[in-house]
Amino acid sequence: MSNYIRHIIRYFFGHDVSEDLASRARHRIVEAGDEAEPALSEVWNQLDDRQMDEGTVDDAWNRTYMRLAGTRQSHRVQWLRIAAIWAVPILLLGASFWFWQQGRDQHNGYEDVRFMHKFTAYGERELITLPDSSKVWLNGGSTLIYPSRFAAKERNVCLSGEAYFDITKNAKQPFIVDVNQVRLKVLGTTFNLYAYPSDPKITATLESGSVQIDVEKKDKSYILSPDDQLTYDSTTGEVTITSVNTKDYLSWRSGSLYFNDTKFGVAIEQLERRYDVTIHLMNSKYSEQKIRAHFGPDDSIDKVMDILMILIPDLHYQIKGKTIYIE
Repeated sequence: MSNYIRHIIRYFFGHDVSEDLASRARHRIVEAGDEAEPALSEVWNQLDDRQMDEGTVDDAWNRTYMRLAGTRQSHRVQWLRIAAIWAVPILLLGASFWFWQQGRDQHNGYEDVRFMHKFTAYGERELITLPDSSKVWLNGGSTLIYPSRFAAKERNVCLSGEAYFDITKNAKQPFIVDVNQVRLKVLGTTFNLYAYPSDPKITATLESGSVQIDVEKKDKSYILSPDDQLTYDSTTGEVTITSVNTKDYLSWRSGSLYFNDTKFGVAIEQLERRYDVTIHLMNSKYSEQKIRAHFGPDDSIDKVMDILMILIPDLHYQIKGKTIYIE
């Protein structure tokens, strides 16, 4: 293996890189083929074992591999376990290389399948049409990973962030959405899924149809009906199901924001994604305070901050360009 490939891989795994550089690095690693495997194995072997115990790593690996590979087995993708415990860019890298491996076998039905991913920056929203004609609306700061063709027994996608799904019905090929510690299985339905890495809570809100949700370390599945909302708190392991007005949780597609007893710290993150700003909370006493408010698509960040001053006594803010300081 050339030092050139080793340096590319080590740099990619050890640094924060731009999307353009990450894309070029993945492409170069895929081209390297067998030459890249020793370096990828090195990265895996150098991971800090204290991050997870062996059983947890194995479980995470199995979920990650199955969501990328469907039901097909392979003995040459152990390094993909990295994707189970590292950030989204590593998952992207793993998927790229996995599809390359499958494409080498011209008789396995995967030779024309390519790895796809869509990312929306803060302040953006995007509509994506999947290979089966299903539609996905991505909120700001979100990533969706999916194959160019659903070749496995299940239609598997991975999400980090928030998205609204309108799934084409296919009883013979269930649609699966994987997020951290949660898996949703549907045939044909519409639902919203909120799963940002910075928020310990994952929320699924069903608009129509039905959805089956499996949560890590829970011995049962949860079935939702329209207007049901399931919330999973990864810090406590608690799962709750409540009845909600679904439209309130879909309003982000038009640029609106809806806060219903939302912690101020979480609301700040949503404001950052909606308005593409950076907010510095100078006083931590506000972070746990809950707020209830609805902001329309035409409301400016200045108007939003003025209303927050009314909702939270003694709160003051200052806007400098795209940075907001709250005291």
